Amino acid sequence: MISNKILFINVLNLYRIIPLLVCYFSEKDERNKIDMDIERWKKIKKIDSDNVQALLYFMIFMKEFRNLFLYRINKRKVWGRILKLFFIPLEGLYICTPKIGGGLFIQHGFSTIIAAKEIGQNCWINQQVTIGYTDDNACPIIGDNVCVYCGAKILGDIIVGDRSIIGAGAVVIRNVNSDSLAVGVPAKIKKKYGNEVL
Repeated sequence: MISNKILFINVLNLYRIIPLLVCYFSEKDERNKIDMDIERWKKIKKIDSDNVQALLYFMIFMKEFRNLFLYRINKRKVWGRILKLFFIPLEGLYICTPKIGGGLFIQHGFSTIIAAKEIGQNCWINQQVTIGYTDDNACPIIGDNVCVYCGAKILGDIIVGDRSIIGAGAVVIRNVNSDSLAVGVPAKIKKKYGNEVL
């Protein structure tokens, strides 16, 4: 159980924890999405604790989560700047999307750019992924429960439907229907086997 470990670390990190908790408890607009993120990360990482303890754990040990949390509180620019001093974000993970649903999980966010018009709930994004533009206004919309595996590129004014999987190394430049699998360069769209997405 992480409770004892968290308690010990929290005592050592009080100067970092106070601004973090102020941000968490005072956040109104994004609080529901932050809680969804925490619940999803707890499930994937198999952590059994309350959300506050899990938040502290993730912020101290998981830089990908740090970037996501800092993205969520970005409207509170002063607090965001203060938190960045105490919780250094992961370099090379850029989140530049105006609307991201709750429950986003970023596994190994190294060298990853997330620049979509919108991303749905409970998505999974791996390392070295590029979700982005082909010109000034052309960037994708990603649906709910989409998995984007390592090295994939999703580019341009396209839609990736709910519960789809973008395979490792795929280059997606056209729409992907819901419940589909996109693999290859350029990606070929296939019907997905089964319905479960992590």
